[in-house]
Parts: sequence; structure tokens; C-alpha cells
Amino acid sequence: MFFISEHPQSCVRRTLIFTIYLFTLAWLLVGVVCINTPPATFWPAGFIAMTLPAPLLLNLGFLFYWLFGKSVRVLIPVAVLFLAWGFYKRGFAINLFPAKASADDKTLTVLSYNVRIFNLYEHLRVDGFEISIEEINWVKNYPADIFCLQEFYNEPGHNIYNSVEKIWKGNAKYAFVSKSLVNHVGGQFGLAIFSKYPIVNKGSIKFGKLTQNHAMFADLKIHEDTIRVYNFHLQSMSIEEKEIVESYSGESQERMMRVKQLSRRLKKGFLKRSAQVDTLVAHFQACPYPVIIGCDLNDTPYSYTYDKFDGLLNNAFTKAGNGFGATYNGKLPFLRIDNQFYSDDFKVTDFKLHTEVPYSDHFPVSATYVLKRK
Repeated sequence: MFFISEHPQSCVRRTLIFTIYLFTLAWLLVGVVCINTPPATFWPAGFIAMTLPAPLLLNLGFLFYWLFGKSVRVLIPVAVLFLAWGFYKRGFAINLFPAKASADDKTLTVLSYNVRIFNLYEHLRVDGFEISIEEINWVKNYPADIFCLQEFYNEPGHNIYNSVEKIWKGNAKYAFVSKSLVNHVGGQFGLAIFSKYPIVNKGSIKFGKLTQNHAMFADLKIHEDTIRVYNFHLQSMSIEEKEIVESYSGESQERMMRVKQLSRRLKKGFLKRSAQVDTLVAHFQACPYPVIIGCDLNDTPYSYTYDKFDGLLNNAFTKAGNGFGATYNGKLPFLRIDNQFYSDDFKVTDFKLHTEVPYSDHFPVSATYVLKRK
């Protein structure tokens, strides 16, 4: 009797590849656990959770490797793809056939946009005031029913930055500005909600005295219904693009010092957003109305911050968007930090990422909703 044995080198290679895949699975599981772990309890969880896209991509790589190699082991990454599909959709959404509104449905379009104080400071408007004027006009002319604006600035009486007057008051609409700071000329920094529907109740949610970040809400009367709209801007990383680039240059000692500085800022951001999101979730859970949220999370979809919202509400991008949905207008790729969430009382029929709008370091996002009939 004759038989052909597998070449020892081939056997070793297959064993090594499968061992690497087992490490990938372990990395994936640890990342999922860390996403659900408050950084205030275990701060390294924030850093580990950020790496979750890596094992998700590696799982796809092993899937194709074993698929083309016609190995039965391909069933393992296929199963992982199925089980972790929700995490894949956080980074790349596919919605070829989103929900549709019927002919008699009343739709509601919401725009969320970090306007970067309308480029108030001189270093943000290198070409003069033109960029500020164009940005305010774009917001004014966009056909939304509700606007949630972060890093908002309004200076009453100014011929350019009297943004409340320019955007809404002349159109007899409703506006609520939640101020975090007022400067020496009366300029108001903070958040704003504008609505074509009456605001019947409103309020601000503070995150403590040591931060200007906060949240706001407005209850809107829409025909016979009342809904609540939240708008918030969570703790920033306070990191510039050039600092990340510089961390890869210079002598090894200098690089290490820069990496440590960046890590400390990231850690601080994780801790502050962890407390802020817990405050907000408690507020959402006590709300008696259908909820829509427009926000700048300052965190990726692979974070404790995002996961807390995603576990309680639906995300408009994952339900109706397509592609990567990166909302950061800069050199760092694939950063989706601006979001809209909504309660089960709504269905989302459309989601748009406005990459054609260049005025801020964030792209605006809009979504169209239908309030489900009870």
C-alpha cells in the first residue's frame, strides 16, 4: 500500500497560520470585552478597544486565504463574520435597500454639524471672512427641519457672526442656544438647536465645572406628537494632526516623549467621556418622548462611548448609510466621530454625509426620519 504524506514544511506553515488566527480571535474577544468596560474602571480598555478594527480586518484576510485555499477552516472566520457583523457595520455600512416612507408619512429631516465656531479665529479663515459667510449661508439654506450644531458661535449685532439672526429669526423659526462661554464682546460659544417646530420645553445638561463640553435638549411639538432632540459635544482629545505626525519623527527619545504625551491626553479623554456618556444615558432612559440625537462624540465607533449609545438607541449611519462614513475633514482617515442616534419610535429612510461641505474640520451629516404610528 502506498500513500503520499504531507510535506513537513507545509504542515508547519498551516499550524503556524492557524496559531496566528487563534491569537487574532483572542484579540477580537478582548477588544469586545474592552468596548463594554468603562475606562474609569480600567483605563487601558479604551486603548485596546480602539484596535478592534485590526482583528476584524485580519479575520477577513484569513477568510479569503482559506476560501481560495479550499480549506474547511474557512467556516471559522465565516462564523465570526456572522457573529461580529454588527461591529463590521460600525466601520463600513451597506444599506442597498433602506426603509422607505409611504405616501402619507410625515418625514423629519435632521442635520447635525460641528460648525467650528464658524471659523471665528483668524488662523481658521486664511482667506478672510468669506469662509465664515459661506458656512453660515450653507446652514441657513439647507432644507432641514431640525438643526443640531456643535461648537456654535453667535455674536448679536455683528454683521457676520450674528448667526442666530441670520439663520432662523428672520424666518420666524425657533432657536435655543445653550451657552458654555460668553466672551468680552458678548459672543456666545456653545451648542444650538434650531427647529421649524415649536420648542415647548428645553434644558442644558452640564458635565461638571472643569469642562466647557455639555449637552442640551429641546422638546418639540410636531402636530399632535412631542419628541425630544438632544445635541451634545463630548470631551475632545485636544490632539492636533501635526502632533501625531511628529510622534513618528525625530530621535527615539523625543518620539517616546511625544507618544507618552499623546497617550496621557487620550487617557484623559477616555475617562472624561466615560463619565459624560453615563450621565447622558441616565437622562435618555428617563425621557418620556421619542428621541433623536445629533452629536459630536469625539470618539470612534470602537469605544465605550459609542457602545453605550448603540446598545440603547439606533444609529442612522449603520441603518441607512453606505461606505465608511468618515466625518472628520482632515488627513486622518476613516474617522467617524459625528453621529445621529434615534429611538425605536422612528424609522430612518435616508442618511447623507456631506463631504462636499469644506468649511469645518467636520462634515455635516443629515438623516430623514418617520415617526412610527402607534
